[in-house]
Amino acid sequence: MKIFIVLHHEVIGTPENYRADEMVFYTCDSLKKAINLIRKSYVDRWSWWEIQSQEFNSHDWPEHIVYYGLRGGKLAKAPYEKCVELFKKARRQS
Repeated sequence: MKIFIVLHHEVIGTPENYRADEMVFYTCDSLKKAINLIRKSYVDRWSWWEIQSQEFNSHDWPEHIVYYGLRGGKLAKAPYEKCVELFKKARRQS
């Protein structure tokens, strides 16, 4: 059985000392369900999603499928630089 792992990536820390962090938010039995969960979730603007797939109970590393933006739009690559700028701007204003 193939499962889909939904990872949430987010910039954390301070404007001077930041890094990207990731956490598994969901696991699903279909890509469609994984995308629907992304679209229903609310996260900070300096975040993005990644979907990976893996055979259930496998010892192999998961396979990267695709990156998604906050609302579920496909991305060609992780928006790390853009999210760092959004993070720094938001932290300086708070």
